[in-house]
Amino acid sequence: MLSVPSSSALWQQLSELPHSWTAGTPFSTTSISLPPLIPSFAIFWGKLCRDYSAWQVELIVTVFVQLIGFWLPATIYQLIDVYCPQFSKTHKHQPDPRRQPTTSQILHCIRYAFFVTLGDIALQIAFGYLTNFRPVFIISPQLPELKKLLQHFVIGNLAREILAYYVHRILHHPRFYARYHKLHHSFTAPIAFTGLYTTPVEHFFADIIPIVLPLALVAHYYEPVHILSFNAFLISVLLVGTAEHSGYDFAQPPVSKVHDLHHEKFNVNYGTLHFMDWLHGTDVLERVGRPVGAKGKGSA
Repeated sequence: MLSVPSSSALWQQLSELPHSWTAGTPFSTTSISLPPLIPSFAIFWGKLCRDYSAWQVELIVTVFVQLIGFWLPATIYQLIDVYCPQFSKTHKHQPDPRRQPTTSQILHCIRYAFFVTLGDIALQIAFGYLTNFRPVFIISPQLPELKKLLQHFVIGNLAREILAYYVHRILHHPRFYARYHKLHHSFTAPIAFTGLYTTPVEHFFADIIPIVLPLALVAHYYEPVHILSFNAFLISVLLVGTAEHSGYDFAQPPVSKVHDLHHEKFNVNYGTLHFMDWLHGTDVLERVGRPVGAKGKGSA
């Protein structure tokens, strides 16, 4: 069973870690105190990497990030609906009860999201089996360099936004919409769990590929990508995706507002970071006012 050492032993164990996890940073264990969480996590991470195989670590970390990046915040948003109905009504983008999903629809969506998560885990295990359980990303007891973590965080988010935008636009094409994307839009007033209320085809091409592919290509063709760098990017995507489907005005504004408009109007606000919407003229910030495409550099 994993455990974090007591504070009296913390710095002694930290000093025994490979030097490179602090190399290149302004911190040192002798001249300045690191935030307590960092050395504690470094020791925990080193023990995790020693106790499990590289592929097992990749699976454990990725599943854990899904739990804290999607399931935890989605559950909190839903509990607000249940236990703070007046607060919920005040802060919903679409407070009209006639537009809100029923209890049975919400429970169905939660069950569906649960099985999608199980499917993601099964897919990762199957991919591991086909690749002889070789991890995609670097699994090392050393923490990633902060500079590299930030670089990969930015690359992942920018590339994911571009890929996801165009896949989303394709899914709205009449040839594909009814078969692959209409299920997701059955919630015209979304809740947090609708982030995973998608068909398998949509989930694979609009969610998994834009998230995994960019940094996997970087890792394969350009430079190693640490599993923690990938999961720092992954948790940011999950947190934003959960917030934008929450329907609440306090959840990462204006992200949730513009995506709520997408579920209401269907043909606007396809992206998450929205620079692609601005570029193609599909960004709309208000329910009334300017028409689609009034701002930006043209339409797609």
